[in-house]
Amino acid sequence: MTALALVPMVPGPPGDQLDGKLYAAAERLERVIEDYNEVRDDLRATRREQADLAVRMRPLEQALAARQARIGMMAATEYRNSGAGPVLAVITAESASALADRLLILDLLAAQQREAITALTAARARFDATRRTLDALAAQQTAQEQHLTGQRRQIEKDISDLERLREQTGYRPARGVRGFVPSFSAGRAGAAVRFAYAQLGKRYRFGAEGPDAYDCSGLTSAAWGRAGVALPHNARRQWHSVTRVSRSELRPGDLIFYYSSIHHVAMYVGGGKMIHAPQHGEPVRIDNVNYQPVHGYGRPS
Repeated sequence: MTALALVPMVPGPPGDQLDGKLYAAAERLERVIEDYNEVRDDLRATRREQADLAVRMRPLEQALAARQARIGMMAATEYRNSGAGPVLAVITAESASALADRLLILDLLAAQQREAITALTAARARFDATRRTLDALAAQQTAQEQHLTGQRRQIEKDISDLERLREQTGYRPARGVRGFVPSFSAGRAGAAVRFAYAQLGKRYRFGAEGPDAYDCSGLTSAAWGRAGVALPHNARRQWHSVTRVSRSELRPGDLIFYYSSIHHVAMYVGGGKMIHAPQHGEPVRIDNVNYQPVHGYGRPS
């Protein structure tokens, strides 16, 4: 008999321990998701700057090219009229006055050519320097995005393993507050609450902002976007874009931010309740405000 046969069977962890492990893994995933959303927004902004730079530089390059073409035409005309440069200008000049005029024109054309080349070179140098900076930033942000995607895949695998184990035990966690209907006020806040309420039951998906799935900041940004208020698709950035309010000042439509690192956000809908996209594997639902540790409250405007 081997030593392995002497090892007693260890019972699996109880349902509440499994649920705790599942929520801990899902919280790690949510931190990664919000970091990913932040990097993705930064990358989008960088790419917009790259496109804007190209648009701004196009008229300048066209103007410089046109200027070079005009100078080339002037030089060609002078060549036809006086020959190939100062030597022939001296030979073909009919008088001292004509010689002076011709040499002055040639010198002016040379100066204009040098000025045009200098301006073009300087403009292109500035353009290339800015483009290199943006390209390097985009490459850095793309690498961050890929790194976070790798982390997400590993955590999602961990969560899937825990969910399978939970299914084997037959354990099912609570599914939020049932039957609560918010009070829909007039105005933009009411429109945001109405939109969020209509998303109940839709699935949570990494980086999603609708219409079929959401992550936490995707839901709040989509709801307030429907009301005409633009919010970034990131909980931390939403926190920095809202007006702070206290718990006693909460009104339906206000946002609730969770955890000290602010990696979860929900929408207050009255009666001590909120709507949110909780985490991987769970649908958009209503929960109590104290769902997790609250960082603070804010009002979009």
